[in-house]
Amino acid sequence: MSVKFDINYHAELTAEANDGVLDEEQLGYVVLANMAQDLLQTKSYVHFDNCDFPGGIQHIAEEWNLIDTIGDKYGDPALAAFGALLHTTQDFYAHSNWIELHVNDAPIPVWDQTLQTLPADIVSGTWALGSPKLCGPNAPSHSQLNKDSPSSTEGSKIVDSGPNEGKSLFELAYATALSATKVQYARFKTVKLAAGDLRTARTEGETLMYMIKANAELRRVF
Repeated sequence: MSVKFDINYHAELTAEANDGVLDEEQLGYVVLANMAQDLLQTKSYVHFDNCDFPGGIQHIAEEWNLIDTIGDKYGDPALAAFGALLHTTQDFYAHSNWIELHVNDAPIPVWDQTLQTLPADIVSGTWALGSPKLCGPNAPSHSQLNKDSPSSTEGSKIVDSGPNEGKSLFELAYATALSATKVQYARFKTVKLAAGDLRTARTEGETLMYMIKANAELRRVF
């Protein structure tokens, strides 16, 4: 499997976990909605930045509430909400130290997205443009902690012992995020809402893709 923890990271995770739940057009819309979340650089909760774990949990719950009540889980509003919550779900493993705290577990467990099950020493990278900022003193920066890329400072580290020996933290973050994404797809399948007319997957053109890539580059700089 070829994985890329760059602008294609969220797209690959979302497509790989799909397993027939969404058709090609629906999946295309969800992927675009997922990637577009990187335009929201000032909202810590969207990316689990700045230790805003309560905000991220609430954000995911609110998106699920929309899907559960919208009346058509295959309509554009529900698919957009699904893409948004997948982005936040996936970012948790790349932007926090969950992987590092469970590096001796194989497989690394999927977080149940409840506040009470977070380890006492959980932390996520600080991001200067994001708000609120809930980390304590001496928290690592986004650039120090993120596992968004196999070449990032943290993502390139290789586990030297234990059940995950020889794997990079990037690989472990990707694999765990994939498992977490599959959990969300399983929940989506259980939503008992009638499908409306199939929606054509939308493309926002070169301008949107340029903005997404520019924001991804900005996150790498920081």
